[in-house]
Amino acid sequence: MPRNRQQIPKAEREAALVDSAWELFAVKGYKGTSLTEVGKAAGVAANAVRWYFPTKDDLFAATLDRLFLRERERVEADPAIGEDPQRQLVTFLADLEAYRGLHREAYDRMDESPVLAEVYSRMREWLEGRLLAAVANRLPEGVDVAPVADMAHVLFEGLLVSFRGLDRPTGEFVDLLVEALAAVAVAR
Repeated sequence: MPRNRQQIPKAEREAALVDSAWELFAVKGYKGTSLTEVGKAAGVAANAVRWYFPTKDDLFAATLDRLFLRERERVEADPAIGEDPQRQLVTFLADLEAYRGLHREAYDRMDESPVLAEVYSRMREWLEGRLLAAVANRLPEGVDVAPVADMAHVLFEGLLVSFRGLDRPTGEFVDLLVEALAAVAVAR
């Protein structure tokens, strides 16, 4: 006999909502997805969605956070990538290229949504950490990468939120970015 909703642990119900939301956000975007649709896809009433996620931003943040954590863990655990921060960065970005629009929607909502700002910031910090580590790997001993951190942030943020379609592989853009930042760090 199937379990009723009361018998399903809360974390399991939340996970089902996040999974359903992810499928809808990935296809229809943030603006094109309603909580009613998410509830219907997960087999729960729309009001029940709000019990778990009071706002659409809360649900969107949970889906992005889950995506980020899963991809980050996968990339960090991949023995073919190892500890190479540039390969981690390139693999992460290339694997999530199809979802750049969602990244942009989260970026656009950060000022209005502290929960999205928190998730976005956590993701951006990890990505920028990989970028700065890749730059540091290309520098001669003793050269400080800190002076280029702000420049790295601005350039990398542009890459992440740009609507412009990439006309070459993500790895080429990251290579150019790392080379440019390393050259600036050495020149300073």
